[in-house]
Amino acid sequence: MTEKRLLKTKKHNQCRWGLWAFVLACACFHARGETLVFPPYGHSYGIRKATKAHLFMFFGPRTFFRDPQGLATAKMISRDDSTTEKDDDEVVVYGVNAGRHELIYNSSMWTLALYGEKGGGVGEFMNPKGVACDIKGNVYVADCGNNRIVHLFNPKRKLEWVKSFDGAGEGRNGLNSPSQVGITQDGHIYVTDTGNRRIVRFDPNGAVMQTIPAQEARFSFVDGPTTLAVADGRHPWSYYRGERFIFCADSGGKRLWKIGFDGRVLKKVTMPEEYSACYGAVDYYHSLLVTDKTNHCILKFSHDLELLDIFGKRGTGDNEFIEPRGIAVWKRYGQTFVAEKAGAQYYWMGTDLKNHKLKVLGEGRYCLNTYLTDHALATLFVVTGEDTVKLFSHKTIRPGARQTIFATSKDVEGKDLMLRVEPTYSSRTYFHWDYPVKAVP
Repeated sequence: MTEKRLLKTKKHNQCRWGLWAFVLACACFHARGETLVFPPYGHSYGIRKATKAHLFMFFGPRTFFRDPQGLATAKMISRDDSTTEKDDDEVVVYGVNAGRHELIYNSSMWTLALYGEKGGGVGEFMNPKGVACDIKGNVYVADCGNNRIVHLFNPKRKLEWVKSFDGAGEGRNGLNSPSQVGITQDGHIYVTDTGNRRIVRFDPNGAVMQTIPAQEARFSFVDGPTTLAVADGRHPWSYYRGERFIFCADSGGKRLWKIGFDGRVLKKVTMPEEYSACYGAVDYYHSLLVTDKTNHCILKFSHDLELLDIFGKRGTGDNEFIEPRGIAVWKRYGQTFVAEKAGAQYYWMGTDLKNHKLKVLGEGRYCLNTYLTDHALATLFVVTGEDTVKLFSHKTIRPGARQTIFATSKDVEGKDLMLRVEPTYSSRTYFHWDYPVKAVP
């Protein structure tokens, strides 16, 4: 799907998505951009965080947050009214409550449900970690303590047990402390088999199809892998249609890998000093967002593992986290869910302009240097009295360090210019940010 179609079909309605889902955000206009923004009040009624108190309202003493881990989200086909787009943002969110050996999920847009208890049998988990889901209702849980993957199915409202599998057989070792899981568009399941220092790909029936690294590969993982996120260009809500790869981390979360579906290493980078990856998720542009539990923040990387931003800090206020863990993104609208030590938060994708400079090239030509944290639509205009003259409008600028060269017959040197930056999706039409600009030689 092209970006143009994405923008055309983008509609947000008053949110009714439930679960870690009552995690909605108040309208918030910022003087400067943000990598993640709170949804407008009309979408969320001002609620943006799930807390212990919220959970008690739903379940009373039956459960409580105890070591939350992975998150997963999708818009389920079985809950979709195909005659309208008004419910297209009503996603289901699954959260692993590891210390209670259970999943918490929204059984409707207004109600929550629990699945699982401690044990090693049907309907049971032992310190589960990662979770993944698809639009068909398939849910996969990395049941770490039982060294297996559990396949559940949600027909519409209630999770049902399907089976479990561990990859053992035909001379292969079974899974050892599987930590995270991801799904491709064709239903294959990638698992970080942390104890065996490998990634295992299963087909939809639970049969082993591939291990990474392969026996003949010239690389290996150290203290990992973890932090798995799948970027599949066959997904209808993927900008880079030809890309098919996975992100993961090793060395205690200190090193990030980009590996093709064929098992080839495409790139690896070291995390910024003193930062380490916990959980990861990809967005519409295949950007990687990873949580850092120790530094109470989210790091955002481009699809080519260029660091774009470090978002958040320790605290309970706006744009603050307490030990963020699982993170999930519904790619169509950029709805982003983050699990914390004792709750969860809900955001939309925004964009932050870290720096900018307009340079005069001569003969009516200019170069706009920008550093954005996400794709953005940029409009540059001159304000003279009550008149506004646009030099260019809604030009798409990619994230990271970029140059935009343009020509104009207008004399802009010494004039007051303004650069307007708008997100390309998620919070588009709801937010924009204006930055003063001066043309310099």
